[in-house]
Amino acid sequence: MTAPAGAAVSRQIGAVAIGLAVLGVASFAFISLSGRALGPDVFAPLGTLWVLINAAGPALFQPLEQELGRGISHARELGTGARPLFVRGAALAAVTLLAAGVFLALAHGPLADRVFQGRSMLVLALFVGLAGLAAEHVTRGAFAGAGAFGRYGWQLGVDGTFRLGGAVLLIVVGVRAVGPYALVLAVAPVIAVAVTAARLGPALQPGAPETTRRVAGALGLLTAGSVLSQVVVNAPAVIANVLAGPAEQARAGVFISVLVLARVPLFLFAAIQAAFLPGLAALAARDARRDFVRQVSTIVGLVTALGLAGLLTVLTIGPWLVELVYGPDYQTTRSDLWPLAAGAGLFMVGSALAQTLISLRAYAASLAGWLAGTVALALGLTLQLRLEQRVGLAFFLGTAVAVAVLGALLVRRVRAPLHPPVVGQGTHG
Repeated sequence: MTAPAGAAVSRQIGAVAIGLAVLGVASFAFISLSGRALGPDVFAPLGTLWVLINAAGPALFQPLEQELGRGISHARELGTGARPLFVRGAALAAVTLLAAGVFLALAHGPLADRVFQGRSMLVLALFVGLAGLAAEHVTRGAFAGAGAFGRYGWQLGVDGTFRLGGAVLLIVVGVRAVGPYALVLAVAPVIAVAVTAARLGPALQPGAPETTRRVAGALGLLTAGSVLSQVVVNAPAVIANVLAGPAEQARAGVFISVLVLARVPLFLFAAIQAAFLPGLAALAARDARRDFVRQVSTIVGLVTALGLAGLLTVLTIGPWLVELVYGPDYQTTRSDLWPLAAGAGLFMVGSALAQTLISLRAYAASLAGWLAGTVALALGLTLQLRLEQRVGLAFFLGTAVAVAVLGALLVRRVRAPLHPPVVGQGTHG
């Protein structure tokens, strides 16, 4: 007899939730402590780096985690290993990182001047952070596909512990320059992988051959969709920093710090997301429609409740909470906060819908939803409002449109068989 969907989800996400709780609290504390130590003006480029690492990393490498988790879970369901898939995925991660390094080298000057206020070290920190996240996402895909969520959570916890410990050490010794804080943020993922990546389970066991073309084809659509989803959720912070004039730098720093705070529920959602895709892939492999729909409904209900809780918190104590976390220099209003909190909640719902489409190999549908959201975000930026309201409402509009399109496409997709046979594919699907 099948266990209730809620119980199954709880078992899957428990260990990851603990690791993410450590990472979330540590990231939150890192931003809070560094913001207080540096002040709004100096903090702005560090906040932008934080956003870029947490945007570009998932955009470029989370598709690898998704496809590895889905493929390895599918292989386990069929009783085989998945080493060919893992090797192809790791190779593609290396190629992607190399391309990112070339781009950062060529764009070093403009990035340092326009994005990081002339601080060249932050460009190097961005590359180091991307390298760490590439390794994290590849190994997490192996952990998720193998059901090794304890190791997944352990890696998250190590990452968070190091970044918080590094920030505390810098503050204790009196560092007030942005560069060392940037390096702590960048090196934390590298250390987390070094500590946790010793055993990868089925990812290193022999399995059916995987062609680079097939893996790259799926990853091409996944990466495009992931990039656009990260544009929707992270572009507001970068846009605020770039559009801010000399007299608006402090306001941009406040806006970025507020956006980070409004996105705290996303850390909790990541615990659900880590186990969500492999579990759905296994159900789809068995064409277990009733259990599949029940689990999707459970997850969407959970993330909707999480988003509403975040919005309610912002509407009741938002401005006070911002001052409590960052200090009296960080002043904001509920009218600036609610679009960010509502957009964060909608982004979680959209991500859950997109993950469901990916588990069904509807990669193009997931891409279409985030493309619609990106277009809506761009249109929202044309609103003639002050900086904070214009960027915040554009974020809300982008996430709302993405949810509407993804939901419509998912309803259409689940009417077909969950796992139709695919001609010319190996057993990893």
